Amino acid sequence: MPPKIQRSLATTVRAASVMIVAFFTSAAHAAEVRVLSAAAMQSVFKDVSDDFQRTTGYNMIIHYGTIGAVNEWTMAGEEADLIIGSSQSMLTLVKARKISARSLTPICRTGIGVVVAKGIELDVKSVEDFTRALISTKAVVYADPARGGAAGIHVAKVIAQLGLTEQLKPKIRLGAGGDITEVTLGLGPSALGITQISEIADKPKAQLVGPLPEELQNYTVFVAGVPANAPQSEGTAALLKFLRSPKVIAVVKAKGMKDFGSDGGSE
Repeated sequence: MPPKIQRSLATTVRAASVMIVAFFTSAAHAAEVRVLSAAAMQSVFKDVSDDFQRTTGYNMIIHYGTIGAVNEWTMAGEEADLIIGSSQSMLTLVKARKISARSLTPICRTGIGVVVAKGIELDVKSVEDFTRALISTKAVVYADPARGGAAGIHVAKVIAQLGLTEQLKPKIRLGAGGDITEVTLGLGPSALGITQISEIADKPKAQLVGPLPEELQNYTVFVAGVPANAPQSEGTAALLKFLRSPKVIAVVKAKGMKDFGSDGGSE
């Protein structure tokens, strides 16, 4: 083979080798951070996950469910690098030695709101207004309390507190949790949904009527924690830091949630 062709071939081989090494190095760096998360955080992660991957090189793989489901998965030993649940549920996991107490990191809190189809006029500012809205609507939608969602459990208690359990029973429709807005819209303009405010935000055909009256309100504080049997990795540390960044805090507020402050909150 002529020397000139040999040199050209050697150059090509070296270039190809560099590309292969770069590819595998990049693939190795683009490691995964596996997250089990309460569904109420889905709208936040939808807006920030690409930015997290771009700035850190780590890709989030997220399994969403109700708070009760996240607890069940964690107790059953489902593998994850980070767990996100409510303050109360995470303490349960700490007591069960499933979550490291030292790793607990408050993220944000959210209240419960009322959703209807866009264009529907409704008032829920007072307990009386909210009661009238429940009675007048043709369908009341909220998360099935049996699935362990904080909002669904609370809404069932509120309806009982108002003495409306039997009266509303024929028109109650239960969702899986995280899908209440979609189920409400699917039932038409006469339906009223009650769910976490973060699950109503950014739904183009949905209208947030308002939060529950303060006397009936319940705030859920969302907390992240590292499984006790999974030492905190660089990717997990990067995600925990990212969740307290100005970028995420801005998105949290845009979704109708509140950055976790000194006033805290309760489930």
